[in-house]
Amino acid sequence: MDIVKSVISYENWLEKALQGDVNRDDIDEKHKKMAAGAFQFLRGTYWRWAETIYEPKVCPELGRAPQVL
Repeated sequence: MDIVKSVISYENWLEKALQGDVNRDDIDEKHKKMAAGAFQFLRGTYWRWAETIYEPKVCPELGRAPQVL
């Protein structure tokens, strides 16, 4: 999955998990901060690392680990 689709998917999940209690202005501000530099981008996409490393072909043993929020 490319990063744009992944961001959309994550933000949709977040909004559902928070039962719609998400401030769109805050999300837009986060995107602006992420665009400011590599550190901000990597910090703002920590979940992407977890999503990528969890793929069965990368670390199959993680498929047996307990799921956490």
